Parts: sequence; structure tokens; C-alpha cells
Amino acid sequence: MTETTRFSDILYRRLTFALVMWFCITAVFIHTLRPDLVLWERNLSIYAVGPAGWLLVSGFYAIALAQLLIALRLYELRQSAGDLLSVFLLVMAAFGVTLVAFYPYTIRFPHNLGAAMQLGLFPIFLWLRVFLHRSDALGRFTLLMALLSSSTFVVLVWNGETDYNIGTTALAQKSEILVNSLWLLVYAWHMPPRPR
Repeated sequence: MTETTRFSDILYRRLTFALVMWFCITAVFIHTLRPDLVLWERNLSIYAVGPAGWLLVSGFYAIALAQLLIALRLYELRQSAGDLLSVFLLVMAAFGVTLVAFYPYTIRFPHNLGAAMQLGLFPIFLWLRVFLHRSDALGRFTLLMALLSSSTFVVLVWNGETDYNIGTTALAQKSEILVNSLWLLVYAWHMPPRPR
């Protein structure tokens, strides 16, 4: 590996990590800017409307781009048709976040569709990674994240409420977002170099 390709891999990994970190920072910071909204009663996307909502919207776009960058790297590292499926799932999850960012929660259908794509496809993506890459350095971590992401998604579906006023729905949604973001952060930090 030449010095130039090594540098570009490091830059790619750091950019991906920074994009996920930006989402995490905006998601935490927006809660301090909106004390009028109750943390455990309001889904995250409600914070994207109103004062400083643009900040969280920029975070949504950032995490969507980070997922696309990881999907591109996974595509470059693919070893089987299953890997292509996992790339497709991650790209569709990223598209879901983009819908959430572009359509505020008041435009219910595209917004809820995007949220369902992100929150529903990401656990499947993680389980596929677990089954296809058990011997990966992050295999056990991915298994733990798949279990947590799936569990919080089951709670979210079980509530079955779209009115954004059920405490367990908001907590389940925010918990799954936290778990998914944690996996993205760790993977971005340890992202394998591009194959030569």
C-alpha cells in the first residue's frame, strides 16, 4: 500500500467517523435547546421542527451520508451475494434517513416511511453482518448491537403508535438510534482499508 492510498483510507475512515459523530452531537445538543419537549415522550424527529431544527436535520443528512460511505466500503470488501444484500439494506436505511431529514414529521407518510426503513432495515443489516462475518474483529460487538437494535425495534413495533406521545415508543426509538449510531461509530473507526 502506497503512502497516498494509506492516507486516503485514513481520510475516508475519519470522514465517516466525523459524520456519525456530528449526528450524535446534534441529537444530544438539540435536546438542550428544546426543554419544552419531554425527552421520553417525543420522538427524535420532532426536535427537527422549530427552533434550531436545522441543526438536527444536518445531523440526519450526515448520518445518511456516513451509512452510504460505509455501504460503499462494504461493497468494495464484498465476498458473497450476502454481502451485496447487506450493502443494499444499508443503502436503503440511509435513504430512509434522507426521507426523515427531507420531510418533517408533519408530512406523515414519507416521514414515517423513512423512519420505518431506517429503524426496520438496520437490525436486519446487523444480523446479516453477524451471520456472514462471524470471525470479524467486530463480530461479537456486532452481535450485541444486533440483539439490542432488534429488541428496541420490537418494542417500537409492539407499541404500534404513530402519535408520538407514548413514552415507551419514544424511548425505544431513541434507544435504537443510539445503538445503531454506536455500531456506525465503532465500525467507522475500525473500517478495513480498501482492497487493492
